[in-house]
Amino acid sequence: MGNFAVPIMNPTDYKLLKEIKSGNRPAFMTFYDRHWNTFYSFIFARTKSKDITEEILQKLWVRILEDADFVQTDEQQNAKNYLLRFLHFRIVDQYKSKEQTLVNVENLDDETFELTDSEYFEILEENDIGELFEMINQIVSQLSSTEQKVYDLRIRKNMSVNETAEALGLSNKTVSNNLSKSITEIRKQLSPKYKSSKKLISALIWLEIMANMS
Repeated sequence: MGNFAVPIMNPTDYKLLKEIKSGNRPAFMTFYDRHWNTFYSFIFARTKSKDITEEILQKLWVRILEDADFVQTDEQQNAKNYLLRFLHFRIVDQYKSKEQTLVNVENLDDETFELTDSEYFEILEENDIGELFEMINQIVSQLSSTEQKVYDLRIRKNMSVNETAEALGLSNKTVSNNLSKSITEIRKQLSPKYKSSKKLISALIWLEIMANMS
């Protein structure tokens, strides 16, 4: 009766994964129901594609059923943060497999992207990302025409410094300076409401790049 064992009451992820390994399907369904919404939202926010989201999630569930031991849990026996990191890299793999350039962020010299995994996921959990994107769009709309164009090509369209400079008829230095000014202004305007805005902007720019690659 291994496959039909009665689920544990209020189990931790760690306990569920052990039960899943032994063939307990109700334990898998408990784990699935616990994390499905979070994982689906996480992937869809970055890919803007229902098909890609479902494909990545399907592979995750199959992997867990076949090899639950690969999942690591934290001190509270929670697997969520580990699996969010795992899914992040599966999204990266998805775009690499299509021979797309992932992120052209060279020459951003103000530590914009120095962000640890734990900081990244903490920011996602603690902030309304949709609200923040709306705020950033509003701030960008107030920038100079050149700054708006540079931000759009470098961040939203993921173009390199050289490509952006050629498209706009600017020097590489002018492109870098204008992007730096844009990011500085975004940080400045978000700072009154959001603490640690430097880290926050790092996460948001990563999200915006990922969201516009689908």
